[in-house]
Amino acid sequence: MDAQATILPICTVQHDFQTVVKDVLDGLVPEDTFWISCYKQGEPSVHGKATATLDERDRNLVLYEGRDGVQFRNHDQDRYSVACPALGIDETCVATPATSYQISADVRKQSQITAFDVAPDGSQFAAGYHDGSVYIRPTSGPSAAPPSATSKAHVSTVTSLRFFPSSRVLLTAGADFSLSVLSAEPPESSSYTTAKVNPARTLRGHTRAVTSTAIIARGRNVLSGSKDGTVRLWDMPSGSQIRTFAAGTNHFVPVLALSAGERWDTYGSGPEAESQNTPDSLDPREVDTADKVVFCALQDGSFELFDLRTKRAVFRSRTGSSGARAALQALAYSPERYTLATGAASGLTSIYDIRVLGQGPTSTFRRNEAPIEDITLVDLSSARFGLRSPFLESSSLQGTSSGFGLAIATEDGLPYIAELHPSGPRVRAELVGTDCDAVRFVKTAGHDVWSAADDGVVRRYKLQ
Repeated sequence: MDAQATILPICTVQHDFQTVVKDVLDGLVPEDTFWISCYKQGEPSVHGKATATLDERDRNLVLYEGRDGVQFRNHDQDRYSVACPALGIDETCVATPATSYQISADVRKQSQITAFDVAPDGSQFAAGYHDGSVYIRPTSGPSAAPPSATSKAHVSTVTSLRFFPSSRVLLTAGADFSLSVLSAEPPESSSYTTAKVNPARTLRGHTRAVTSTAIIARGRNVLSGSKDGTVRLWDMPSGSQIRTFAAGTNHFVPVLALSAGERWDTYGSGPEAESQNTPDSLDPREVDTADKVVFCALQDGSFELFDLRTKRAVFRSRTGSSGARAALQALAYSPERYTLATGAASGLTSIYDIRVLGQGPTSTFRRNEAPIEDITLVDLSSARFGLRSPFLESSSLQGTSSGFGLAIATEDGLPYIAELHPSGPRVRAELVGTDCDAVRFVKTAGHDVWSAADDGVVRRYKLQ
């Protein structure tokens, strides 16, 4: 599988290049330079520079010139692109954060974010930390505004955060084997004071760190995955456990990520067909689980599919090669697009057609060997990452967007958006802004892509 993986290029730009541009635009210097590096595994890297010069006639215009093998353009406002002919890299969008949020140092003693999520309505986000604390803050207002709420939800590292569909309740999980439920009502005015929130409910039952969670429908039931090798279904009103699934064909293989959703419309015609003959075994506490499935990413490099109606494992992929780098660390499931995407510690991303899981991945790709930390599906049909320029007008890729892609967070601090095109994957946009800090999380909400990195900064990229 790995030997046939498509190698995608990397284009990276000096993380503070916009500051360089601003100094030129403000007239502090007549011109300045910033670095650009382009890579493709197995080929010599290209390290060039771009010069930013203030136009002599229009003092509100900055002109750019790439050199040493790279090309750089500004298209409109904050849209930029890089190309590198020597590596065969067509013009690639460089997406800069529209907003960067950081909780001030006097509030946070620790900066590394260990869990992150954005409310479905985009009104607020939550970040978890090693000391067991959770911070919630609105997305409106100053980027350095204090959190609207904090909670000491766990006694050790917060490992997962998940907003309920209402955007007003937050499910947390930790390395202390527990889950908790927090109220996440946003402040009524911009002049709020930070509230301290106690968990409304705590769920216990796992015997090792909880790694991932999923919410079923409106949230009457939730799922949790753990390093104890189980996936557990919970009843939220009572805080009780409904069912335990043993991952890894009942071998209790540690679970590293979950992705749940509705069955796809042809469910029952593939390897899961046998489970359709199993009588329903729904508990009275279950709500809206009969048409749901959950995919689990496992530490041995395989993934497993559970049917929540029959409570059976109906498919498990082949395990990866031995060693820690075989682990699957992220996955994303879309029944509408019949797609499952997985990300491994080896840096490999694999795409599956869920209607024919037994046939293996339809495509695999990597940029390097940096572990994949998180992946999420992105609707690119109206994304502003599409570029129209003289570079692309003659390209065979012009006007062939699939409208569907993945935002991918990586340990090397080079997150990006990959477009899943019928002719093969390609880089749609580089998400720049970090300075070599690992990017652990990537989420979507509305028309925005969000990332959270080890530097403690949450970045928001506009798709429109």
